[in-house]
Amino acid sequence: MLSIRPFRNADPPRLVELWRKCRYSSPQLFTPLSLNQLQVQVFGIPMTDLRSVMLAFDDERLAGYVHTALAPAGDGSRTGDTTGHICFLSIDPEYPNQEEAGAGLIFAAEQYLADCGVQEIFGGSPSPSVPFYTGFYGGGEAIAVLRSDESAVKCFLDAGYSIHQKTVWFHLDIRNYEPPSMTDVLQWMNIVTVELNETPRAKSWWEGCILANGYWVEAMAFSNETTKPIARVRIRITCPDAEDDFAMYSGLWTASLMDIRVHPDYRHQGVAKFLLAELLQYLISRRQISHINAHIAEDSVALYALLNAMEWEQRDSGFIFFKPMQ
Repeated sequence: MLSIRPFRNADPPRLVELWRKCRYSSPQLFTPLSLNQLQVQVFGIPMTDLRSVMLAFDDERLAGYVHTALAPAGDGSRTGDTTGHICFLSIDPEYPNQEEAGAGLIFAAEQYLADCGVQEIFGGSPSPSVPFYTGFYGGGEAIAVLRSDESAVKCFLDAGYSIHQKTVWFHLDIRNYEPPSMTDVLQWMNIVTVELNETPRAKSWWEGCILANGYWVEAMAFSNETTKPIARVRIRITCPDAEDDFAMYSGLWTASLMDIRVHPDYRHQGVAKFLLAELLQYLISRRQISHINAHIAEDSVALYALLNAMEWEQRDSGFIFFKPMQ
């Protein structure tokens, strides 16, 4: 008989074992996740409330788990009061009653969020309020339930969620990457100065929480004429577990494109393409990182065109679901 309970301190090894089962079944969706990474890079994020993690059991067998969160307030100074996210839903691919487990976990997640006072729930995490599993689910920013994660997609639809937004997952192998000819961006070499920073400064409490336990690289373009910043590209690096010496030194690291921003006066002029190319060259020079991923909204026309122009591969698509609370 299926039962659902909140997280307990002894649960992380069970969750890692479930993750490994999912990875064996869908290696494209689930990248390696160690016990140390789960505790530090997921549960160790400062705004984490472990009561928001719920596990489904069939007797002693772990059938799945769900992880929820409150969205940030508009200014990022705290968690908000009205919007919640079901950030992640994982079902044992070998469990015979996956739909029952998924339905039970989503219902438990909704009850937890309702008790917090939320009025609307997203299945997935609309950017830029993505708190958990960046780099581990789908290899990039975990903003959506990916289409190839068929059991999770079905569980949300069966629970009455509508599709709020469609997303696209782009992937780039940078080990032998040579950027295509981009004559339209060469002008920026003499117009801007590029600065790389591995400790980006947080602009809000929420952003500080997100930046706290990750590895980041930020590229900033400053106008040579005014010295003011005109563009920013930020990525997160997902490092293998430090105890895995082979992975640490064999170029198995991945990166996730988290943010591209361009000042309105400089948009559609090639500066984003130039800055992203500079950052990719930096990643290539590190010789540790093998791939970079990007999860973007399908209607992000400019970013979609940018990644296509730079010959990123479209690997999958996904959905952010939505449900108002009655």
